[in-house]
Amino acid sequence: MILYYLIITFWNIVKISHFKALVAVVKNNFSISVASDSLSLTQPAISKQIQQFEAELNLNLFIRHGKRLTGLTESGHEVYQYALSVMNKIDDVYQLSHHHSGHKGSLSVATTHTQARYVLPRIISRFRSVYPEVKLAVQQGSPKEVAKLALEGEVDLAIATEAVGEENGLITLPCYQWNRYVVTPYQHPLTRKAKLSLAALSEYPIITYGLGYTGRSRIDEAFERAKLESNIVLTAVDSDVIKTYVRLGMGVGVIANMAYSLEEDRDLVAIDARDLFGTSYSHVAIRKDKYIRPFIFSFIEMLAPHLNEELVVKVLGELDSVQRKKLLGSIDLPSY
Repeated sequence: MILYYLIITFWNIVKISHFKALVAVVKNNFSISVASDSLSLTQPAISKQIQQFEAELNLNLFIRHGKRLTGLTESGHEVYQYALSVMNKIDDVYQLSHHHSGHKGSLSVATTHTQARYVLPRIISRFRSVYPEVKLAVQQGSPKEVAKLALEGEVDLAIATEAVGEENGLITLPCYQWNRYVVTPYQHPLTRKAKLSLAALSEYPIITYGLGYTGRSRIDEAFERAKLESNIVLTAVDSDVIKTYVRLGMGVGVIANMAYSLEEDRDLVAIDARDLFGTSYSHVAIRKDKYIRPFIFSFIEMLAPHLNEELVVKVLGELDSVQRKKLLGSIDLPSY
């Protein structure tokens, strides 16, 4: 109600261009030059719109150091959230028009490298065969980055394992569970172990994902619980990079099981490590107030067949987080 009151009260004095300018400047790290390029406007035009906006609201929205904008004031943060909501609502109106024009429109997905490289290709291929007139865009980033893109309305869906929580206006839906492999060259001493242990693994240099990526926290927690040094000597975002350095003899790799291919990685041995690091879960995140077109429901169901449209609508419509968890709690998640 506060949002709509704001719109009604200030509609005559606040122009949409002011909202666009504010959002563009913040999203481009307070660079007026980059923001002006993104809006195809001149820098003086952006600066004038910001000044007019502050004058009309009688508020200082930005922290300034000389002529540079370096951050948002407390009032600026609040107005920015309202502006972001307004722009997202306007976008939803246009998306609603796509709903009535049939299976046309666009779908944007933000995800991590592992999901984009090993999970989404078959999903996207199937989706394109069913919805050839829908334009698809896939952005890659860290889990925190993809969650932010979904929260700010830059993408329709965010898919990741870590840092996609329900705070800050996102609702997460569980897609599937997965585990890890330790990958080594043939004839490596670990391949001769009857059962792999953390103690045995800690004796060798480990190559794995960077902090915040692809369930890395599970690896750190496992070694910490066992009071062992993890001996991680190299980290990467890309599973293919990890496997490359394993091939060079720099260490043993710990990767998501989906990143190992019997055909492509036949020169490496994969050792099941689920007993060492436990199971991880990948989720799809959606902004709570996002308008979801029919083909987005279809994409979600292709990604995770248990997430049919009826269930997703129920979960998104449930305001209580405890009740949302109950709706999702009985699902037997598939393993990747």
